[in-house]
Amino acid sequence: MTKKPLIVLAAALMLMTQRAWAQTVEPSTKLTEIKSTEECTLYSFNYPSVSATGEPTVLSSALFAWTPSERQTTDSIESLHIYSHITITSDEQRPSTTDGVSTEQVLWLYLPGSEYGNGVTGEKADYVARCIVIAPDYEGYGVTKNVSHPYLSQKLTGQQVLDAVKYGLELYQNDAKDSEKLLPMKHDWRSFCLGFSQGGAVSLATQREIEEQGLSDELHFKGTICGDGPYDLISVIRYYVEDDGTSYDVETPHRKGMITMPVVMPLIIKGMFDTYPDMAAYKIEDFLSQQLIDTGILEWIDSKEFSTTNIADKWYNQLKTGVDAGDRHYTPEQMAELFVGTDDYKVWAYVEKMFTPAIYEYLEDASNFDNVPEVATNAAQALHRALVYNSVSTGWEPQHRIQFFHSKYDVIVPYGNYLAFSDAHQQDEGSIYRINNTFYDGDHIESGTMFMLMLLTTKTYGEYFNWICEGSPTPSGIDSRFSPAMPLGSAKNTWHTLDGRRLNNAPTRRGFYIMNGKKYVIK
Repeated sequence: MTKKPLIVLAAALMLMTQRAWAQTVEPSTKLTEIKSTEECTLYSFNYPSVSATGEPTVLSSALFAWTPSERQTTDSIESLHIYSHITITSDEQRPSTTDGVSTEQVLWLYLPGSEYGNGVTGEKADYVARCIVIAPDYEGYGVTKNVSHPYLSQKLTGQQVLDAVKYGLELYQNDAKDSEKLLPMKHDWRSFCLGFSQGGAVSLATQREIEEQGLSDELHFKGTICGDGPYDLISVIRYYVEDDGTSYDVETPHRKGMITMPVVMPLIIKGMFDTYPDMAAYKIEDFLSQQLIDTGILEWIDSKEFSTTNIADKWYNQLKTGVDAGDRHYTPEQMAELFVGTDDYKVWAYVEKMFTPAIYEYLEDASNFDNVPEVATNAAQALHRALVYNSVSTGWEPQHRIQFFHSKYDVIVPYGNYLAFSDAHQQDEGSIYRINNTFYDGDHIESGTMFMLMLLTTKTYGEYFNWICEGSPTPSGIDSRFSPAMPLGSAKNTWHTLDGRRLNNAPTRRGFYIMNGKKYVIK
């Protein structure tokens, strides 16, 4: 028997083993403790959800709980934080990791209880720290690390996060009934979505799912705090193509046609390719250049073994040594046509060289984005449609307040993402949403660090949480004064708002409405 059949057989056996292992994972019946501090305990749990292929799956999540060492009889959980994590490419970085300490574990192991009883008043709301935090791993990490992560597939990930919240909350409440460690939920507890970068976009996607599924009351939902998120993927890519370092009235080192954190691009394309139906008619080689693929990036992403820093290091070494990819060889000089060595992110990349010529030509022409193609007749149009579908800046009208943070100096997830949201929502800024764009004058990673550190300080975030709570709308859903025997909207062609107000005519303002018992969106 030759080596090749042996390799094929081994690969088949490994695939069968992975599938068998995946099938044995069941939803948790109790929380599993991982580690603890004097004030907080980290648990993990598995929960039922839906996969990128639309099939039932089981995903994993972390749950952080305030568990004070000196428990008082009046202590209770006052807040639920729905936390969506930043971009990761290594499974060891997931919130529920047991192989080290992830960014989320550093943050949430020290925030719960941090303000309680220290005598500080008026600077940070105590209810923020008397909390539990549910932080899903996302599909593709944790118990599903053997499958692709649907990067920035917003509708899907928002649903998966919401599934974690509902299941994890029920587990917590059941476990707390007979626990000397877990605190009961206060009767008027409140919940918030939180996240930065990828997590910022997922937080908005989760708020959208909560509102559109009518779960605001059940989850005591108040609103979202999000930072520097890719809310509009076309804004991200067009910035890379066009910006000369002077966008948004600030000066940055970015230059036209460059991307300062190259791993973002294959992550976006792969996420769209793995999940959006129009993309299935094409091959990944129709989008990404052969040279970029030959670096090994797709295998590195799929392996879940390398962090974004590890990947940058690998590319930096290839810039110095060249690349051998089967019968194709790239010299250091040829690699320099793709990458540029830098002192900050190791390598920058030329956007043109990361894509096939047809894709780059489409992205470079701004007029292509004046309208969304009704159907995709080529790979570029399929990508265009996928990017629009996975936007959370348009296509919905928020019912709860959103506090944005976004640095104008961010050259990885540019400020245009916030502008795409504000341009699509014409309410007065400060009513449903508002922005703090001066919290840090640095790039994406530094701004993310500041965003996280601000959660841990004693003088910063209370005002933002309070602002969100002050704008909480009246309970959503159908007004109880309407008789169940005559469902709202049952009179033919009668329009109502979601809070039960009857309209004399068809609505003309954007928003959600009910007619003939069905919900409609007016855009």
